[in-house]
Amino acid sequence: RLVACEAAALLGIAISPSARPLRRERRGLTMQAKPPSDLTSAVRRAADVPEERRVTRLGDWVAPSQGRSPAARAGGAGDGGGDYNRMEDAPELSNFEKVASAASYVKHCAIARVPVLGWLPRYKWKEDFFYDFVGGATIALICLVQTLAHAAIATTDVIQGPYCAFVPPFVYAMLGTSPHASISSGAIAAILIADQLQYFHDLEERTQLASLLALISGIWLVVLGLCKAAYLVRFLSQSLISGFVTGGSVLILEGQLKNLLGLMKMEHGVGFIDTGRCLIQALPQTNFVGFALGIMMMGVLQLMMWLKKYTVARLKQKGPHPKWVKAAKIVSEMKELVLVALSTTFAYVTAQMYGGPILPVVGDITPGLPPFKPAYDLPASRNMLETHYRLQEFIFGGFLVALTSFLTTYATSKKQALHHGYQIDASQEMFALGMAGACGSFFGSFTPSGSLSRTSLASEVGVKTQMSGLMKIVVVGTSLSFFTPVLYYLPKAALAAIILRSTWTLVDFKMARELWRACKPYHVGGLTRDFVVWWIAFFLTIFLGVLYGIGSAVLFSVLMIVKDAASPRVVVLGQIESLGNIWRDADVWTEGRTFPGILVVEFRGPLSFACADYFMEELEKRRMNAASTVDIVVLAFGSVHDLDKSAIEMLRELLTEWRKRGVSCIVADAKSRVRLLLEQYFASAPGKGKAALLDQPAFMISLDDAVNLAKRNVARRTRNTGLAVPPEDAGESLIRNSTQGCGGWRQGGSAATGQLGEKPGEDFARATSAAV
Repeated sequence: RLVACEAAALLGIAISPSARPLRRERRGLTMQAKPPSDLTSAVRRAADVPEERRVTRLGDWVAPSQGRSPAARAGGAGDGGGDYNRMEDAPELSNFEKVASAASYVKHCAIARVPVLGWLPRYKWKEDFFYDFVGGATIALICLVQTLAHAAIATTDVIQGPYCAFVPPFVYAMLGTSPHASISSGAIAAILIADQLQYFHDLEERTQLASLLALISGIWLVVLGLCKAAYLVRFLSQSLISGFVTGGSVLILEGQLKNLLGLMKMEHGVGFIDTGRCLIQALPQTNFVGFALGIMMMGVLQLMMWLKKYTVARLKQKGPHPKWVKAAKIVSEMKELVLVALSTTFAYVTAQMYGGPILPVVGDITPGLPPFKPAYDLPASRNMLETHYRLQEFIFGGFLVALTSFLTTYATSKKQALHHGYQIDASQEMFALGMAGACGSFFGSFTPSGSLSRTSLASEVGVKTQMSGLMKIVVVGTSLSFFTPVLYYLPKAALAAIILRSTWTLVDFKMARELWRACKPYHVGGLTRDFVVWWIAFFLTIFLGVLYGIGSAVLFSVLMIVKDAASPRVVVLGQIESLGNIWRDADVWTEGRTFPGILVVEFRGPLSFACADYFMEELEKRRMNAASTVDIVVLAFGSVHDLDKSAIEMLRELLTEWRKRGVSCIVADAKSRVRLLLEQYFASAPGKGKAALLDQPAFMISLDDAVNLAKRNVARRTRNTGLAVPPEDAGESLIRNSTQGCGGWRQGGSAATGQLGEKPGEDFARATSAAV
């Protein structure tokens, strides 16, 4: 009786001394499944214990004679398996409760879509306002300088950069979920914008079209956010982003040589090669004063970066710290502002001495706040919409700009969210960034983006809530209204120095070197695919443009994903005794032990219509090429998380053909939906007088138990041939005798560990057989 109980437990059957019926409630119904198999009933009768229930994913089966009223037993289902009984209805809600529930739902939806309605009423003015105001003002001053540089990268009017720091941060503060995200312009987004505008030679035309591009990309993000399609950025892999950013950085470095060298009369080039030709032709026009100033400013920036690194390391040490350390850290954080002040002072003094600027300067900047002008109503935008010149490229380019700007913003915000322990909603972030860009386009802005440096600085200066974004518009608006004349003498070489030094940090040849070292076969841990993606994105970005670079790399990545879905790995497993008898790929672990007559195969991927034929071909290939004749195939389905109708029909066809050839099959480690489908389609016999296609008494079975069951079945088949074998060594001896023609056991294993009865799975098989 004890042995039978143990066997029943291994089969997954619940046996209890009591006979109280238990039911699972689901969706208002009491569900009773079909009775267990004959083998289950036989084990229970052998154990002489009352049967209580059988747990499945659909419900708990209760014996017809238990848990049912006499009337139910008298008028129940004809098959004796029970039926579905509707439960008592829940009490009706009052009208007041219905209205309150509806109001609560509307309030929740409103706060989820407009988060400011949630945090502003609970804002702690005395505790948080000071930190938000100081942090917002500090970041706004840095934004003013960085946005000037980003406008130069985007090849638009420099004033369009500060416009990105006016309306977009305000809109994001209303709709965004990250208190630390700093929304204005971004270097990566500026690269994409410049790529879209390179075919237009006039500065004013490029500036107006940049606003139209912001509107297009904003609409894309709003639609994707409402559709909760933030997952699309997952197609932009790390290798792809690194290759594209590195290629785009090379284009920026080449484009900013014009401002660094002071080549004001240089022709406008299109593409990497054409721009290089124009640079070489314009070299005699070099302004050596501006060039020298630019080199000196890059040196100042490098010193500031070293100072920041030193002060950060010093502050991490145990205190007390000198007061100058914190002051020096703040100054190093605002290095761009310091550089602008130094270079502008130099240009102003020399202009007063020589009666005019001696090096190229920014010149007149329109003072005041940005005017309200719909992006689609600007002259250049109307011309594009009427003539359709490059309109399709603009729409698709706007999609890439939208995805890339969101990826940059979300990645930086997510990093701070993990650091501070709060959650951000990816879809809402996409919606908020899209609304920020669309609204900003009506006020002369180009596509906004987040920034890793500014977002990290927001955390360091103590920003608490999105109120800091509202503080930015005060500082930026004041600066645009009163301080734009000061920027007249800002040297273009200084802007070029800021761009060149900051862009150099984006050049990521380090990843290319790492991928080159990892460029080896896939099955031994190689990253050849990532290496190819990196170089595709890099070269095509440089020579064909950012649009083709990203598009081609994404297409290649998607094709590789489709290839993986259509041809997952099919491996033969061997048992590694030195590691505790675990199962591993026999091609990699050559010492893995296999058993004569048994083929253990693992399929690593979903089994669907895309790979059903491939799976059958690979499985047959490995069965035919096995070292010995295969009697039983053990399929390890632990990595198979889904089946579809095509895969089920393929398995039915394959198992039917195997049965004709005397080959049986056992499935191990099947989980959840896969196990349910296997039970549904292969547990019962396909017809009268026929056995089930899968040769196993249960489907919740481990790989070790499946192999031991296969060994027992092989031994039983050999016993039927009439060979006399001692009972205590039946399994081992019969299998060895049946495979003498194949050379016995394969090398790499010990015969002692394969004897029947030494593992729990074999005890389970013997106990089950005895109980039945």
